[in-house]
Amino acid sequence: MVRSKTPFPKEGEFVNGRVKLIEQQYVYLDLLEYGGLPSEENARGMIHISEISSRWIKNIRKFVRVGQIVVVRVLRVDPSKGHIDCSLRRVNSAQRAKKKKEFKYKVKFDNLLQILTELDGVNLNLDEAYEKIGWPVLDQYYDFQEAVEALKENGEDLMKDLPDVPESTKNAFLKIVDENVEISTVNIIGKIKLMNTDGDGIDKIKSTLLEVKNVIENPKETRKLNLSYTGAPFYRLEIISKDYLDAENILSDAIEILEDAAKNTNTSFEFFRD
Repeated sequence: MVRSKTPFPKEGEFVNGRVKLIEQQYVYLDLLEYGGLPSEENARGMIHISEISSRWIKNIRKFVRVGQIVVVRVLRVDPSKGHIDCSLRRVNSAQRAKKKKEFKYKVKFDNLLQILTELDGVNLNLDEAYEKIGWPVLDQYYDFQEAVEALKENGEDLMKDLPDVPESTKNAFLKIVDENVEISTVNIIGKIKLMNTDGDGIDKIKSTLLEVKNVIENPKETRKLNLSYTGAPFYRLEIISKDYLDAENILSDAIEILEDAAKNTNTSFEFFRD
């Protein structure tokens, strides 16, 4: 079960719920990320018919079905009674897509810890794995996606901050992450044309390209700039990033450096995007 630090969500939060029961005026949900009361397997949410849709509803079952997983917004929470009022109609498509993506990474994070607990020599159950590794890692990041990707990219540094975890367990977890996590990236590819007929033209071109390479501080596999020689006077430029907008910004910075260098060194510069 995907878990959260608290048994109940906060008001205004978007959560995933599995439809458990449909009545004439109400829909009841299991909120998959929360434990709820000690007597419950999951926190229970309720949607009044007025919060199903902004349209007139004759039959609730035309909007939801038992077993369906839906994204809802939490309206009110009474932890003492375990009552959680939710809304389906107050969730737009962008919020729904974002929550579904977040939930995917929650499941991924939970699975990584679950695999760890099943290894020989790792004396942790899932609750202990969350307490010693899961929650300390998550406390450093905005969401589960950031945490999972950080484990893949900077796992060794993160593990250093977990003094109560044996080195063998840390290494085993990092191996699990490496084998089971892939970070999707986007890339922008183009061709640079640089020409300089001065006596030291080649040196000026090399200096310019070196400046471009330094556009990204501390490059890594998911955020870097690659330059390669394809044959005079052309060079191949590739930008890799997890985010398309970030890749475009890197390209803009690289072109600005090239333009300035070309102007200052009497170099002819052109960029062709593939």
